[in-house]
Amino acid sequence: MRNLFTALKQDTHANHDILENTFPFSIYHKDSLFDEKAYLAILKIMSMFHQASANAVQQAEFEVPALAAVASMINSGVIQDALNRDIIALTRDSLTEDTHATGTYTDQAYKDTHHNKPSMPYSSSPTSQAISAIYVWLGSSMGANIIVRRLNAMERDIPTNYYQAMAGCAKAWVSFKQEVEKLLPELDLENESFVADAVKDANAWFEYLISLADAEMHNNTSQAVEIS
Repeated sequence: MRNLFTALKQDTHANHDILENTFPFSIYHKDSLFDEKAYLAILKIMSMFHQASANAVQQAEFEVPALAAVASMINSGVIQDALNRDIIALTRDSLTEDTHATGTYTDQAYKDTHHNKPSMPYSSSPTSQAISAIYVWLGSSMGANIIVRRLNAMERDIPTNYYQAMAGCAKAWVSFKQEVEKLLPELDLENESFVADAVKDANAWFEYLISLADAEMHNNTSQAVEIS
């Protein structure tokens, strides 16, 4: 049987590359001037991803309490709060009155500007969906420190609460892998079938992020056409 994390790394590589080269995430490959609209788009996309994946993890933990140890590693409350603060800081003049009042960038706020919200990712099972969601979540935190340093070096008032919080999540990466490798035999999931399910679900999470990026770009293009 292939090691779960080896399989995840190898078999999600293609979607990982697609995501990194999809606008607005592709801006991190450039050393050009800061693009505030693209940065805001990234934060909105990640807000949707974190909401969806945190919900999936919470549901799986409810059904399989043994997942509690890995579920806590995403630190979802801190991450979402950091996202909310950054999004509000960047959009304080355009957010709705309700969003200002609550201080929260909600799913409804996304729906108000995105009429074709991507569907939720495919799920093989609650456990594989949760573990794959945490894999993508923590994996995306690996470069957070680098992004914070790059943004701070631009000598502009760029809010970086989200990436600072994600840098904290990155510290859980090794513990996450160790905990999952200990957990799988306890749940009788140390088999090729579960590895295949987790890979499918991880790819579904990457595809969900790509679809959110595509929807954000389509929405921005539509707004530009309406303005012109």
